[in-house]
Order: sequence, then structure tokens, then C-alpha cells
Amino acid sequence: MNKATTEIINEHSEISLFQDKVKNLENINHIIVHNLRGIASNIKMLVDVLVNTYVRKDAEVSNKPSVFSLEEGLCHIGESSTSLINILSNLMKGLNVDTNANHVQYDQCDVAETINNISLQLNGFIMEKKATMRLLLGATHIEYPKCYFESIMYNFISNALKYSRPDVPVELTIFTYAQNGKTVLSVKDNGLGIDLDKYGDKIFNLNQTFHEGYDSKGIGLYITRKQVESLGGNVSVKSKVNEGSEFTVIF
Repeated sequence: MNKATTEIINEHSEISLFQDKVKNLENINHIIVHNLRGIASNIKMLVDVLVNTYVRKDAEVSNKPSVFSLEEGLCHIGESSTSLINILSNLMKGLNVDTNANHVQYDQCDVAETINNISLQLNGFIMEKKATMRLLLGATHIEYPKCYFESIMYNFISNALKYSRPDVPVELTIFTYAQNGKTVLSVKDNGLGIDLDKYGDKIFNLNQTFHEGYDSKGIGLYITRKQVESLGGNVSVKSKVNEGSEFTVIF
């Protein structure tokens, strides 16, 4: 192999490494823009309830049973804020790309711990929607980049809370299990569901929304698909209108 050929190979290798780093940074940027917006909205909702109930003493709010006391509300804000700091810490680790690495770092992700942390991030919405979660974890840990796994779980859980049926408490069932040598994650809810006949080929596309009147930018499921597929996995959905959705990830 002559010198010119070696230089070309090295140049291609450097370009490939650079492209991998750019993809990683793009994924982290999507997580920051989308997920942190949801956590900030949760904290704002908690503050608004406390201010209207205990400071302004809004008549309309005060005449309704409070979802939580002042002390409970402040505790929930503290929990959500702490969780926000933790997720920022994990994102910063994801941004710390090793100059000699050509892929993101894999971690042993504790599934129950991840779900608990996300529950703290979204505690206000969970109380508002009277949400319950059932965990059936055949696999207690999943080997995956931690910031990506947290983002995937956050998107599924936050979507279940956002797109719930009016006056119907949210019920979430989260499964993990091994299948054909791979780990599978399934998140099933009892929400509004999605019309797959109408939107089946658009669900994981960018800027797609399927329900009117919701504060949605249509990027959460797109982020999830990009993160899963970038690491060789796949994501799918089963859904029926007014019955709920089940999202499945094969890692």
C-alpha cells in the first residue's frame, strides 16, 4: 500500500469519525430541545397551581379540591428540579465525545430507576392525570447509551400523559423481556390512540401531529426512531382510536 493510498484511507476514516460525532451531537441537541421543554412545562404547571391556589387565591381554582397541598407542591417542584439537574448531567456526559471513539458509550441502564427519575420529572402531570404505572420487567437492565435510553422512555411516558382521554386516569404498562437474543421494551397506554389507517406511515416522521389542541411540535417520536435506528434497533406501534397505543422497541 503506497503513501497516497494510506493517506486517503486515513482521511476517509477521519471523515467517518467526524460524521459519527456530528450525529451524536444532533441527537443530544434534539433531546435538549424536546425533553427539557417538557420538564420545564411540568415545573411551570406546579408553580401555577400553587400561585393560583395559595397566593392569588383565584376563586375558580380555590373552589376546586387542590391536587396537592402547598408543602407537597413545593416538594414536587424540588424533586422535578433535582431530576432536571440529573438529566442535564447525563446529557453533558453524552456531549463529552471521546476523540478516539467512533461510537457513543453504552451503559447498563437500570430500567426501574430510569422510570422513577422520569416520574419525578413529570410528577405534576402524573398527579393531574391520576396516572398509574405497572412494571413487568423481565430485563431489569438494558445495555444502551444512558442519555438515549432516558430520552426514549421520557418520550413514551410523556406522550401517554399528554394524549390521555379526558377524565380517564392514565394507565401505563411497561414490559421488558428477551427475545431472540435481543432486549425488547414495550410501553402500553390507555389513551386517545392513533388512527393507523390514516397516519400509519407518518407516525415516526418529523413535525407530524395526530391530535388537535395539544402543545405538540411533532418531534418526540421522530427523535425516538432516529435514536433507536442509529444503533441498529427498530421501533413499532400498535394503536386503536380511544383504546390506546403500544410502542415496542427492539434494541
